[in-house]
Amino acid sequence: EEVKNTVTQLKQTECMYFFGVLFDGDADAVLKEAVKQGIAGDGRHNWIFGDGVGSVDERTGIHRDSDLARAYQGTLVTKAAGSSDELAGAMREIGDSAEDLDYLKSVLPRYQDDPNLDAAPIHTHIVDDSSFMELQGLWAGFLYDSAIAAGLSACAAARTDVEGGSGVFLDGAEHFKAMATNVTFSGATGSVIFDPASGTREATSATFEVVNFVEDTVFDDGSGTARFNAVQTDLFQNGEW
Repeated sequence: EEVKNTVTQLKQTECMYFFGVLFDGDADAVLKEAVKQGIAGDGRHNWIFGDGVGSVDERTGIHRDSDLARAYQGTLVTKAAGSSDELAGAMREIGDSAEDLDYLKSVLPRYQDDPNLDAAPIHTHIVDDSSFMELQGLWAGFLYDSAIAAGLSACAAARTDVEGGSGVFLDGAEHFKAMATNVTFSGATGSVIFDPASGTREATSATFEVVNFVEDTVFDDGSGTARFNAVQTDLFQNGEW
């Protein structure tokens, strides 16, 4: 009922373009209802989603002649692009190295103080999986660049001249300020530049892509299931589309 009411409100706006921050199941439900109410799958209304809907090839179990298939045809997904061939290659090298994997296992947390975990490393099933480090996914590049930014800004902000103390000292305010004002580098996701006023990454320094859901009309597995391909239509890079 909530989905129906929401789509009704969208229809009443008489808009032709809709942008939704939705996840897999939610997107399916909204589009099905949108088709029923005549604002999707008609070749006139346009639906755009963020990356929460998942990748195009994850759309499974959709019948070729269904309302949902018609709704997804031509749907746009806009997302930040965090892939990097260099990072992907380095990750695969780590995954293929027994020495590197052993090191990862040695530094990942074991939670010895948690009696419910019996000091068992909760990461074992991940690190030991044969696909570990094979695919970097959407977030790996951003996580890598975040770690580098945190490290560079820590080096810039760390102090050794604290009265009455020895070693290296760092506080949150100085760390944040150093990141926002002093850190710029070429990372896995492009040139990393921060807005000194807010500490947020400058949008022009990131890469964004727009892809279309396009049905593969050649695909036929005998079940009548539709398969969609991701067709990149636009790329935002270095501040320009």
